[in-house]
Amino acid sequence: MNSATTLTAAAAEPPRTHRLLGIYVLLIIIAVVETFDGLSGAPILFSDMSEIPGPGLGGAIIKAYIASHPVLALTALALAATGHVRYAIMALGALVMMTWLNYMPSVVLHGFDVGGIAGFETVAQIIAFPLMAACAIALAARNRQLGVAAALVSIPTLFGLFGILAFAIGIALHGF
Repeated sequence: MNSATTLTAAAAEPPRTHRLLGIYVLLIIIAVVETFDGLSGAPILFSDMSEIPGPGLGGAIIKAYIASHPVLALTALALAATGHVRYAIMALGALVMMTWLNYMPSVVLHGFDVGGIAGFETVAQIIAFPLMAACAIALAARNRQLGVAAALVSIPTLFGLFGILAFAIGIALHGF
């Protein structure tokens, strides 16, 4: 193999950072959205704790979620911004798992509601999103298909954003 062939082969494959640029951007955007969401709920921890529903284990789970949400989101943001894609995916995956855990006290108390459009959301949040997060964490831990892993941990946040957008459009069109 001559040096011209080697240079051509090296030029054909973009550097790894260029291939991961889209993943960096996606993870940073998702982490920023989650950070704002987490920080908006954080004042609850410093107010009257009786506002948090559920005594016992259910209340403790909800408090742990409220406390960990901004920490995990800021961690994911810092990791994604510094180029640690694998660990940012793992932090966002942990955030999705904590969100799932946050829903469990309600599911235990009120059952698994699958009626109407809310049923689709319930199935997604209770079954699909934790499975996607677990797969993303496994892929990131093995350093395999980071683009797929980033997409898997981004879907729950994008799902929430689309729900807010649909609600806003409905209000804009029909009013209260």
